[in-house]
Parts: sequence; C-alpha cells; structure tokens
Amino acid sequence: MHQIFYIDVNEEVNSIIGKIRKSNSKYNILVIAQGALLMQSAVSLKLIKREIDSLDKKIMFITRDERAATIATKIGFPVKKSLEEVKGLDSQIIQKQTDIQYPKNMGSRELNSSDLNNIVIKKNRLVNLGSDSFISASGITENKKNQREAKKDKSWKDEVSTNKPQKELIGNKKLSEPRDDAFNNLFIPSSEPPVIEKKKDFSTKKVVKFIWIFAVIILILVAGIAAYFLLPKAEVVVFPFKKNENISLELNVTEGLEDSNNYQNNIINLKTEVTEKENTLSLNFESTGQKGDSNQKARGKITIYNEFSETSQVLVVTTRFLSNNNKLFRLLETVTVPGMSMKDGKMEPGKADADIVADEAGIDFNIKEADFKIPGLKGSSKYDKFYAKLIQETKGGGNSENNLKIVSKSDIESAKFKTEEQLKNQLKENIKDIVGRDKFLLDNAVAYEVVDFSVFPEEGSITESFEYQVKMKAKALSFSNEEMNNNIKDFIKNSFIQNSFIQKNSPMSLVSFENNYGNADIDFSKKAIKMDVNVNLKLRSEIDVNDLSRSLAGKSKDELSDVIKKYPEINRAEALISPSFLANSFPRYPSKIKVQVNND
Repeated sequence: MHQIFYIDVNEEVNSIIGKIRKSNSKYNILVIAQGALLMQSAVSLKLIKREIDSLDKKIMFITRDERAATIATKIGFPVKKSLEEVKGLDSQIIQKQTDIQYPKNMGSRELNSSDLNNIVIKKNRLVNLGSDSFISASGITENKKNQREAKKDKSWKDEVSTNKPQKELIGNKKLSEPRDDAFNNLFIPSSEPPVIEKKKDFSTKKVVKFIWIFAVIILILVAGIAAYFLLPKAEVVVFPFKKNENISLELNVTEGLEDSNNYQNNIINLKTEVTEKENTLSLNFESTGQKGDSNQKARGKITIYNEFSETSQVLVVTTRFLSNNNKLFRLLETVTVPGMSMKDGKMEPGKADADIVADEAGIDFNIKEADFKIPGLKGSSKYDKFYAKLIQETKGGGNSENNLKIVSKSDIESAKFKTEEQLKNQLKENIKDIVGRDKFLLDNAVAYEVVDFSVFPEEGSITESFEYQVKMKAKALSFSNEEMNNNIKDFIKNSFIQNSFIQKNSPMSLVSFENNYGNADIDFSKKAIKMDVNVNLKLRSEIDVNDLSRSLAGKSKDELSDVIKKYPEINRAEALISPSFLANSFPRYPSKIKVQVNND
C-alpha cells in the first residue's frame, strides 16, 4: 500500500522526515504546496533522500512547480504533476484514501466518528491542498536502537502483508488491495535508468576509456617515430682551402671602343666618358703695393640731391662742394641733377652721382663721411635745396712723407693663383657629383681652361683692396666602375683560375678582389687613358654542399672526419646536431643537414 502526505508552504524538513519515518508504507506520496520551502533547497531534498534510503522507503513528489520538479528529479525522486497521473489509483481512492494516515500498529480497525471529525478539521486548514493529514514530527534524530526496531517492525509488516493481505475500510466500503509491480514502478525516478542499462553504460564507458588510452599510446608511438626521422637536424660549417694571388692588367680607355678584351695579353678595353663643367669665381684681396703721395689730392664720390623743383639742374666741372668740416672739393666732370618726381604719392628729390677731388693736397682731405653744400648758391633759395652726401670715402691725399697702398703686379699674380686653385677644386667636386659613384674618375684625369678673368680696380690703382674674378671650364675623362669590374671578373674566372691555379685537383672560385691603379697616361685630345692595374685576389676551393649532405646522412658524428677526408677541397669542418639526445648521429635525410661554407 501507499500513504499520501500533504506538505504545507512553511513546513520544515524535520517534520517531513518524521512523517516518513512514522509511515507504515514503503511507498509514500508527498503532495507539495506551490512555493513550499522544501522544494527551494536542494540540501533539504538530499537529507530526505538519505533518510529514505536508510529506511528502504520510496518517495514520490506531486508538484506543478517546474523548477522544483527539475531539482527533485536530479536528486533522484520520481515527480508527477497531479495524483491523477499516478497509475493504479482510481478516483475513489484518491478522494478518500489520501485523507488517511495509519498510526503505528493500527492494524485494520474501523475509524470512529471522532477520528473522521479530526481529519475534516485538519483538511479545512489547508488552502489549495485538500489534505487533512498533518502529523508533527518528533525530530530527525533517533538513536540507532529505535532505527533497528523500526526496521524489524517494518519487516514484520511486510511479512504479514505478503502472507495475509489486509483490507481497509472507509465507512462501510472496502478499499482496493495493493497493486502489482506496475504501481511500484511509478516510484522509480524517470531520470534513473534501469540496472541493466547502467551496466551497459558502464561497459560503454570502459570501452571508450580503453579506446582513448589505446589512441594516446599509438599517438605517442607515431610521434616518437616521426621525431626520430623528422626532428633531428644538423648544421655543418666547412672551411675551404684559401689562397691569395696578384695579377697585373693593362687598362685601355678610349672614346670609340672598337677592340675587344685581349685576355691572353692581360689587356682590358673600356669606353671613355667625357664630362664638362664651367663656373665663375670672384675673390677680394688686400693691396700690398706702396707709392709716395707727394702732393696727392684725395678723391672720392658723392650723391647730389635736388629738392628745389621738378626742373633738372646742370652743375659744370670744377663746381665747388664744401664739406661740413670745411674741406673744399670740386667736381671732376659736368653733372646734370634731375628734378623732383612723384613716387607713391610722395615727392622725392632728384639725385645723381659724381666724382670729386680735393681742392688741395694733404691727408686731411682723406675723409670717410661728410655732407656737402654748394658755396656758389649761398644767398639764393637754391642753397638749402641742393646738397650732397659722401658715398665713397675720399682717399689718396697726402704729402711727400707718406706712402699710399696700390694694386701691384705681384698682388694680381697672387690673386690669380689663389682664385684659380679654389675654382679648380670647386669644379672637380661639381664633376664628381655629375659623374657619381658609378663612374671611376682619376685625380689627374681633369683638365682646366681659363675662359676669362678681370681685376678691379686695375693695376697701379690707389686702394686698400681689390677684386679678382676668373671664369674657368673643366673637362674630365672617366669610365664605368661596373664595366671595369665585370671585365676583371671575367678575366679571373675564364683565364686565370681555369688555366693557372688548381688546389689539389679541385676547382677554385673567386671570393673578392681589390684594384690598385698605377700611373695613368692621359691624352685629352684623343680622350684616352692608359694605365696599369694591380689586382689582389682572394680565392677558395669550390665545395658541393649537396653532395656533402648526402654523404653525411645517417652517419655517426665520429665518422665526420672520415667523410671530410674524401673532399680535398675542404680544409676542416664543424658540426652541430640537435636535439641533444640525438647528437651522436646525423639525420637520415640530407634535407635535414644544412651545409654552410665559411668565407671569412
């Protein structure tokens, strides 16, 4: 038989466990109120599960709370939404039997009217539940002795139930007898698979686990084999035999190249390239020549201004000009001073430059700054409107006891040399920039030509300094660096190495070379250059790295020296094998052996 308990919202787990413990039936149904505290705690449900397992009882939950149903199912309880879903219970039993809880040792006696009244009162207290059976629990803790007695009593009841089926009465009606195993199967949680299926799952897991272990072992074996054949690698550095040699070549550079290289006579022919550049340079120099002044009159230059009218004014030669320090000078030539003019809305004075000479000899007339008036206009309205300013100091005045500096012939020659040398250097740098690094330019392969020159003031002039100006053209002969080096390489490879030098019957190759140029015979008229070139060679023996890799494949490291002896072009070799635990033998595949030739 089964027994039904209605669980209120606030009922605690101790009370529920007490009810289950006092239940006379192995199969118990708990009808749970919506929002009951019991179904909100997985810990409470686990306590109930542990208790019923120890009592060997079965529990089914009736609840419409999906979340609570999910938690109970995961823990291991069968769950239904309503009592109507419980197979094996007809409507009459659901209505009447659910109101009954059998006390211990009650047996099969009939219920009196007092018992029924108590049940009805309890039932009315439960809203939305319809259950009247609330039995308070005495607690979840009992000593082991009471548990053993409960189990004995339960065993006795099971034995009586088996041998002598009981009939229970409600009023004067007979209750249905216990159902068969179809009813008992309702108390098996839907999430728990049958015992046979568990064994099958257990066997499947063991098979899967075995397969995984086997796969891992196979993978490790395959990885080990692959590592043995593919992982090892070796780096071998070989040092070839080396030799230094010197050869002498004759270089012919001409404008119209017609002859090809004559390697038999060590002659290389190249084409000349002509570059021209022209430039002008002016430099100032101090005068060092000296000349006695002996009654020399100072000379200079002034600017005359006309602020009187828009009409020009003519000033004849010897017109006097008196300085603000009372030094009298005269015009050396007739000058016409323009009248005033309008410029940018403003009247500006007319002006003209003129040379002047001191009225007397003497060093007192050598002045650097001065303002001048025209004494001949004094007393007229023009006196203040015509004036002059010194723009070039007056010099040259003196007496027989003083010497003046003049531009001498030696001054001009020195200025010529210095100016031309500086201009040559400039032109040479200009040509180098034009030619660039791709062309080879000898220092003496540049010719210079003076196009024009001038000296100001001229020789013999009385002055502290003078200017020398020169215009010069430069012509340069050059040839291609790349073309020359390619010809030298061809000569070394095709003539010298093949015909002149072999190291232990092994071919040699060119590592590098350096050119040293001798004296050059330059003919600018023919645009030709002839000179000797001394070439320093660095040679090394050639090594077939692929053949060496094949020879070392699969060999032990101790066999390296024996393999190298078969290659006379190799002086010595060094090997590094990785990883370290495979360092005693070279890889089996030549592609895993990298051979590098040391050219240092």
